[in-house]
Amino acid sequence: MYVADYTNNCIQKFRVNFFKWGTRGSGNGQFIRPEGISVDRSTGNIFVADNGNNRIQEFANSGRFLLKFGSAGSADGYFDNPWGIAVYPNTGIVYVTDSRNFRVQVFG
Repeated sequence: MYVADYTNNCIQKFRVNFFKWGTRGSGNGQFIRPEGISVDRSTGNIFVADNGNNRIQEFANSGRFLLKFGSAGSADGYFDNPWGIAVYPNTGIVYVTDSRNFRVQVFG
């Protein structure tokens, strides 16, 4: 199970062997108020709605940073307070709740 730890600005993985990754900041693999998290079971990849950085980050199951997309704004592909995230199984389609822009954006 993965948990977006809003207050401590990190992601925590709970299994037999617990581990976490991330620190506060705006660099790759860093977070400011991570809010939503979703796992693509077809790849084991983890997607995080990095609320305070207005972006989405993707990680391997090990926590290794893979990619990020989005930044602050209201145009397509930009976010203002991304909150929730879901990955449609076996498709790579990602749904993001873009709360202050009052919309859901679809990527894939």
